[in-house]
Amino acid sequence: MAQQLDHQADADIQALKITLDRLLHNVGMLLGVPSASVALLDAESGDLVTWAALGVGPEGPVRTRFRPNEGIAGWVAAHLEPLNISDVSRDPRFRPLRGTTAIRSMLCVPLIDTDQLLGTLTVTSTEPAAFDKRRQELLQVFSDQAVLAISKTRQAETAKAQARELAALLDASRALTSTLEPEHVFEYLVSSIRKVIACDDAVIYRYDAHTDTLRIVTGMGPRITRLGKAVVSADDEHSIAAWVAKNRRARMSSPQITEVGLVTKAFLAGDELALLCVPLASKDRLRGVIMLAREQPFQPSELMAMLNLSNLVAATLENAQMYQTSRAEKDQQAAIYAAASDAIAVLDGDLRIIEANDAFARLTGRSRFELAGFQVIEALHLSEIPGPIAAATRDVIARGLQTGAPLPHMEVELPNLETAPLNGQSPKRYIDISVTPVMRPEGRRLLLVGRDMTAFHEMEVMKENFLTMVSHELRTPLQAINGYLDLTLSGMAGELNGQQNEFVRRARAGSEHLTVLVDDVLLISRRDAGQFALHFEETDLGEVITETAEQLEVLAQEKGVRLQVHIPPLPRISADAQRIAQVLRNLVTNAVKFTDSGGTVGIAAEATRTHVLLRVHDSGIGIPPEHIDKIFDRFYQVNAGRKSDRAHGQGLGLAIVQIIVDGHGGRVSVESTLAHGSTFTVMLPRERAGQSTLTRRS
Repeated sequence: MAQQLDHQADADIQALKITLDRLLHNVGMLLGVPSASVALLDAESGDLVTWAALGVGPEGPVRTRFRPNEGIAGWVAAHLEPLNISDVSRDPRFRPLRGTTAIRSMLCVPLIDTDQLLGTLTVTSTEPAAFDKRRQELLQVFSDQAVLAISKTRQAETAKAQARELAALLDASRALTSTLEPEHVFEYLVSSIRKVIACDDAVIYRYDAHTDTLRIVTGMGPRITRLGKAVVSADDEHSIAAWVAKNRRARMSSPQITEVGLVTKAFLAGDELALLCVPLASKDRLRGVIMLAREQPFQPSELMAMLNLSNLVAATLENAQMYQTSRAEKDQQAAIYAAASDAIAVLDGDLRIIEANDAFARLTGRSRFELAGFQVIEALHLSEIPGPIAAATRDVIARGLQTGAPLPHMEVELPNLETAPLNGQSPKRYIDISVTPVMRPEGRRLLLVGRDMTAFHEMEVMKENFLTMVSHELRTPLQAINGYLDLTLSGMAGELNGQQNEFVRRARAGSEHLTVLVDDVLLISRRDAGQFALHFEETDLGEVITETAEQLEVLAQEKGVRLQVHIPPLPRISADAQRIAQVLRNLVTNAVKFTDSGGTVGIAAEATRTHVLLRVHDSGIGIPPEHIDKIFDRFYQVNAGRKSDRAHGQGLGLAIVQIIVDGHGGRVSVESTLAHGSTFTVMLPRERAGQSTLTRRS
């Protein structure tokens, strides 16, 4: 399109030249003069240039340049007034032109369009005083015709120049939408700019704020190879590009410029070139610099056109940088996604797999490229597992698609396709699945993340087996030790002196503590294995509390703590009396441990219509609020701010309380205030729906 505009502009100029030649021919015929000429003002240089002449030889004045106030025509152009000179030999302003005949008289009128000088129209004669009033009036008519023709051509030239600039902008805009590759975009931009502004070379620099340098993005022209991958420091005082970047102002230099930066010096390599350099800025941020070079000086109109184009180039630099950043982030995310150890898949609205990573593919026994389009239930082989697992899993995933809210984690069993069957049994793989809906322009999608928990399950089984084995292996010798210590204390092996009796009593206490610990571990391991049962029978809870309190009285006295018991008449309930006593022992032992000498520990109970409430309260140090929700976890101990002699223990007492109370269909809670003590409340139902057996938690 720009080439078509250039051809059209050349045609308009040629048409103007023909019009001016015809006009001068008519002037010569009607005025009876041998010679005439038209000079037009060059707006870029300010010179007057002779465009057409009549009655001249091959070396006539066409294309002759002169300044305003230079010669007769120059004076007319400067003063915008006509001159009628009867004898030019007597006028000092007269300057004879090469190729003209002998001149005696001259008539020159300015060509003016709305107070704007376009040029001059001059006629000459070999006779003195050749131009009377009538000839002056005729010349004025011709001058009006010339003004009309020149104005139309100038307007057409302006329109064509604007059209060329718009065409370049259009080409550049197309470049922005035709590709996202920065190298191709910049090549299009440079090519479009060279169609608007004639230049030998064009270079685009990108500004790097981190290093405060200008780096070459792209360029076109015969001298571009001289630059290589040069970098211009923004602090280079001699660099034109650095000056433009620092001041954010355009700059033009003549071909005779001598003081340039090292990069520009290498670029010129002795060639005398004019430079046009424009800053590229968008959103108040410097993006780079564009520099054009050619042998002829650049004109102000070309500078204006370049400033108009600079906004688009700056936006392109910004978009290219954003694209490169986005592409780098996307590549990084893709690498993380592909290398993630968790199984990740994206599902569509029909629960079909859109894409998946390698970890997910390994679960299915297929490559991630084969998975596209598979129903997730089929891909994970859930439909091959007997029971309602597949349907339940599908319902959970579908609910996430419908609600648009993340769903809780769900554990499913899958066939382990990476391990061969053992003894005819297909190994299982345990996968923890989370479902997160994601809104995309094409609709709602589901992000399914699966974490392999098989190793964790295997470790849990190994731990349970180990605990069970150790508990059984320890319990047998401990029973023997306790038995022999009891026999020794009874005197069956002979009388003991006071010190011997004390030593054996301490050994028996330590052995009893170890027995309780083993029993606690064995209880938890049985519970996890689903082998722990409560033996319910009609129980007098008041009797259980009274007997247990009597056993704990010695423990409280040794610590210097008062044990207070307030038990009203209580109804009989269905319970495991031995385990309820264990609950009370654990709670009271804990309360005594964390109560200083002189404090109190109380046991109270009450009956409601549906439940019996058992409370153990103390005046001890209390529990920090942030630990309240964790104290019933296994092996959890609250040691912050507590004396070291209280820190002993395994953190199983309260966990066992929770297990036993849950097994009775009851509930245990705690209220505590730092430095004022704690109160544990056990709520047991008076009646039970049926036999309750503890099973392993999922």
